[in-house]
Amino acid sequence: MMDDRWPDPAESLLWKAVQSWRDDAEPWLEAAYPRLPETARVNPLRPDQAWTEARLTEMGGEPIPWLPEGGGGAGWKLPWPKGRCEDERAKLLLRALHATGRVTQQEAVSMIPVKLLDCRPGMHVLDMCSAPGSKATQLAEAIADEGVVLANESNPGRGNMLVSNAQRAGVTSLVITQHDGRGLPRPPLPGFDRILVDTPCTGSGTTRKNPELWANWTPSSGPSLQTLQIDLLRKGAMLLAPGGLLAYSTCSLDPVENEAVVADILANCEFLRLVQPDVSKHLPGMVSRPGMVDWPALDNSIESDILEQLPQCVRVWNDENDSGGFFVALFEHIGESECAEALATADEMAVMPLGNPPDHGRNTQAPASAETLELVASEWGETAAVGPLFERGKRLNISSSASHDWLWAQERSVRRGRRLPGGHWHPFHVTQVGLPAWEMRKGRVQRPLSKAMHIIGPRISQHIHSVPPDMLADMLLRGGPDTEAATELIPTLSGERGGSLLLTLEAEGQTWWVPAWLGAKLTLMLPDAERHLLGRLLGVEMES
Repeated sequence: MMDDRWPDPAESLLWKAVQSWRDDAEPWLEAAYPRLPETARVNPLRPDQAWTEARLTEMGGEPIPWLPEGGGGAGWKLPWPKGRCEDERAKLLLRALHATGRVTQQEAVSMIPVKLLDCRPGMHVLDMCSAPGSKATQLAEAIADEGVVLANESNPGRGNMLVSNAQRAGVTSLVITQHDGRGLPRPPLPGFDRILVDTPCTGSGTTRKNPELWANWTPSSGPSLQTLQIDLLRKGAMLLAPGGLLAYSTCSLDPVENEAVVADILANCEFLRLVQPDVSKHLPGMVSRPGMVDWPALDNSIESDILEQLPQCVRVWNDENDSGGFFVALFEHIGESECAEALATADEMAVMPLGNPPDHGRNTQAPASAETLELVASEWGETAAVGPLFERGKRLNISSSASHDWLWAQERSVRRGRRLPGGHWHPFHVTQVGLPAWEMRKGRVQRPLSKAMHIIGPRISQHIHSVPPDMLADMLLRGGPDTEAATELIPTLSGERGGSLLLTLEAEGQTWWVPAWLGAKLTLMLPDAERHLLGRLLGVEMES
């Protein structure tokens, strides 16, 4: 049923174009108009995953059969149109689950390329055009947060959004950079194991959430972006390690932005081959169509052997999965060299002159000093300082080992025949590494941050106190008790030095970690979203 608040597509150039791309276009038109359902991805790295899924079920949510766990968390569908939840209680709950990184509100088809990349723990992965970050965080989930995901975004404003989403998701393997994707620096040899090139596109598959496309899309829209798409994809190919996989994806239906781009890369990158994704394995039950081999304005210069490969691409249409439209092509690096032509071989590296990287600036996130690590260990226990910690200003971030060992510490080549020693980010412009975990004040590691509790909570061995559920519920409703009353209820507080500490609660078969502050009163140090979810756990109805 068409929404009369949206433009009538009857005279749309997009509708006329789809009629030239599909013989059976009528079902597409009917499905391309209604608003998308609300969908989300569950974070499989959180220890309270089962509790989160139970909350989604309470809201009437159901798992999407063709988006199972693996390659990131499972996809879920909620029983209301996107952004149109009329149940205020459910709306607040979903908002809190998203804000705390337990779920990521994401369009279902947007999860497809990461699922098809078949990432594994420990891999080095590049997301070339990352903002706002839903696919980057999904990649971190796909490698079990063990490895590194270099998430790149050229636009500073969108880069800030990427940083925010990375922190929200609570993953340590993300390293966020700011570069024009066409000029990305070279990684350590032999390159990236997996690369996602989700390029800017016309978005012609997104009419269910962007109704302005019915009026604004023109046949020239695709060609105007094609050069950029080819350049980004070619650069990605140059950074791929031999044997690695690269996914090219768009939310466009236009073959000019899809199959034509793939054909250009196959013609110019002989070390790449197009592979048939195992859709039935990674996306069981999802309906897809093969890539197109014939479309208006087809470049007749495309060789027949390349045309024969194009059906290996994956097309997803709105009407066949109750979704948006999407396109994915999967490439494999089959070259014999240690790396593609943009990277030097190991022998070549050996004869390159060794240069010096620029000095660290005050805004550089660098590995925490030995003094800082000693402070963490003395304040919170020896195990709290385990794992790479990076510091900048008053913040300590916890990162994956690969972020430090592979990207920070490894030697790599740069332009003009130079190589640089490890121990820096250069030439990468890194804006964020890992997950903010600690806050330093007055020379002390005073405050563990709630967004990292699921990681650092189990590592902390000092200043931990078990709290009764009824006391915690009362603190949520009425605020914390004064120190004397708190000590009577939690006897272990009698020897506490004051300041930051952790409260623990056993509920739903697991440990919940709650940062608090002991001063004149015992105060919970939780953002509103975490307070809301803690209230749900304890059966306390929180005000919005």
